[in-house]
Amino acid sequence: MPTKDVRLREDHHRFVQDEALSLSGLVQNAIDEVKSGDRELPTETDRETEGYDLIRTSVSLTDEHDDFMASREFVFSVFVHQLIEERIKREQLLQRIQDGDI
Repeated sequence: MPTKDVRLREDHHRFVQDEALSLSGLVQNAIDEVKSGDRELPTETDRETEGYDLIRTSVSLTDEHDDFMASREFVFSVFVHQLIEERIKREQLLQRIQDGDI
């Protein structure tokens, strides 16, 4: 199974760990969404990292996912960053709903 190295912001890494998320599963599901047309690949080439410590980690992909991603032009770390940001926002919204703030 191929792997892609990515450097996560420390707060993103902590979120993934705290929520017991499978980063590889999250990325693979998002790739499936790109393949089906339900998600767009990022056009940005940079992500906000200033002032954050970065932690190196790996994401496992199936051969099919790796081949698909290799055939596209985009920045993988930005893709992962956006996925985690979306998940954080979703969790925050759910918490606000549970707290009765919404």
